Amino acid sequence: MYTCPYPNLFKPLKLGNTVLRNRIFAAPTGYCDLTVENIATEPLMAYYESKARGGCAVVHVGEAYIDSEHGVDIPKYLKLDSDDCVSHLATVADAINKHGAIASIELMHAGMFSSQSYVEGKQVWAPSDTVIKTDSDKASARMNGAFLPEMPEEEILKTVELYAQAAKRVQLAGFKMVLLHGGHGWLLHQFMSPLTNKRTDKWGGSAENRCRFAVMVCDRIKEVCGKNFLIDFRMSASEVNSVGYGVENGIECARQLDGHCDIIHCSVGNHEVIESFVVMHPSMFLEDGVNMKYAAEVKKHVRTPVAAVGSFSDPAMMEKALSDGLVDIIEVGRGVIADPDLPNKARAGKADEINQCLRCYTCFSQLITTGQYGCAINPTTGRELECKYDTPPVHKRKLVIVGGGIAGMQAALTAAERGHQVTVIEKGERLGGVLLIEDKVSFKAKLKLYIEQQAAKIEKNPAITVLLNTTATPELVSSLEPDAVIAAVGARPAVPEYLPGYDRENVMSAEYAYTHTEQVGGKVVVIGGGLVGAELALHLAICGKDVTLMHRHSAVKCGANGLHGQAIGEQISILKVGTAFNTSPVEITSEGVIGRNSEGDKLYKADTVIYAVGQKPLADEAEKFRFCAPEFYTIGDCVTPATIYQATSQAFYAARDIGRI
Repeated sequence: MYTCPYPNLFKPLKLGNTVLRNRIFAAPTGYCDLTVENIATEPLMAYYESKARGGCAVVHVGEAYIDSEHGVDIPKYLKLDSDDCVSHLATVADAINKHGAIASIELMHAGMFSSQSYVEGKQVWAPSDTVIKTDSDKASARMNGAFLPEMPEEEILKTVELYAQAAKRVQLAGFKMVLLHGGHGWLLHQFMSPLTNKRTDKWGGSAENRCRFAVMVCDRIKEVCGKNFLIDFRMSASEVNSVGYGVENGIECARQLDGHCDIIHCSVGNHEVIESFVVMHPSMFLEDGVNMKYAAEVKKHVRTPVAAVGSFSDPAMMEKALSDGLVDIIEVGRGVIADPDLPNKARAGKADEINQCLRCYTCFSQLITTGQYGCAINPTTGRELECKYDTPPVHKRKLVIVGGGIAGMQAALTAAERGHQVTVIEKGERLGGVLLIEDKVSFKAKLKLYIEQQAAKIEKNPAITVLLNTTATPELVSSLEPDAVIAAVGARPAVPEYLPGYDRENVMSAEYAYTHTEQVGGKVVVIGGGLVGAELALHLAICGKDVTLMHRHSAVKCGANGLHGQAIGEQISILKVGTAFNTSPVEITSEGVIGRNSEGDKLYKADTVIYAVGQKPLADEAEKFRFCAPEFYTIGDCVTPATIYQATSQAFYAARDIGRI
């Protein structure tokens, strides 16, 4: 008999007359790539289907509006207030249900943050009379300064019915559950929070009154859809910010919901407050399962099963939470973006093969920027439809990969999976490339784990041969008689030779500083506020250094990954890293760096000056191998300095292109 390593995680859960196959739910993640009529597309279906096929018990389809006139924030989401939605949502439900998962969909209303409705001239209400004051980088900034009146009781009652009719439509489409979004600052949360609900009628004041709206929605859905139609109610158990409510209010709200829904799903935070946003969607600077404690506290006070969400990717941690009785269900968002097969791998005893989410925000930031999902460590994310109908190569090839970094490792694994024979040549003693310098960085533990797992997969694969401590030459590569060569030789730190004093003894590169922290003085100036410089500044601050980050721009620059930039900004404040923004270095001296800004020149004292001013691709090195085989590809930093996402994507497609002709 097979012994499951995580018996509690894979214990069935019966809710109503439905038996769920395990305790892992795919948390709702919205998908923006719809038709102009807001109709679900095949890529959307394939995206959610991958999570069902991967073994999740429930797959929540993210963000669908129940009121497309008064309740819309971001316009490119599904809309449920017309019978027209049933037919196309039926294909989405079928894509999930046919793999043995339960199809669910998130019902939401943006309430006082219905910015799209507002700019279209529609009436937008708040729980109480309010003037919107919000951060300039939010969608709701389009409403900044707007006065919103108190939502009349007749509109509350109409909205209760809109929720119920939306639930009925998705039930007809084949969904067996809805997730009511009552957290994160949306409408139901706005009524539940004493900070936004100042009413003195039966809809405000006590916890019972503030939760009346949410409870009525739950009860009306049960009336319309039947008692066995499931409701997962997501709430913010705490607003986790300096002005928001704490878990005490979360407990009171959960008590009101107890018995009216099937699951009390404890998230945290408010999307309008950056301070809580990076806890609501935990950054890499926070520990795994950082918000479990709030769900565990709520569970002590209710009979309804409780779900936790927030930075879960390790099945051992999930198993312990269940075995200790902290919660009943684990909801996983980015964890099943990084690896949709997380449940199946865990159940099969292959947890060491799970791509655990880096919490780097690549997925979220890319969705905001392009409307498409991507993942730093899963090149199939956002390409699920293409991969679903993938075909093997016509010809099996002998492939040589020069360079065993992030790109080289992904190329090797993808090529071997497709039947090619692969040799990897790596000059270092370990696979992993330049990112091995971050081995000891506390907030990069998941990156270290990913590199180690990729290396272990390569070591176990009989189709891959690795030559470590070996310098690749055209002669060596040619002697292996390859059909194809992939050059993944990386880049080297750019040296600021234009800056007087760059070659002083008190100056070093970021790469050197990462691996020789003991040689870094107590007082440090880091020149360059891109991702490398900013993360190094945080690492050195954690190591006890007095750090100043000098950057010629007004803020840290993280490219398209603005959410990670926000998280870094929060950590700069928490760790008290000094900043010299809008400041350009003009000279390095024995005492530090002279920086120039609008106020003139100033000496920023430092024992050690570290430069992080970009990377120089080793393009000439890569070119040496161009004619060592009929097929040749360059990937990763040797083309242009790239992110992990770009490197793994390039590697994935280079390996897929081999052997077509």
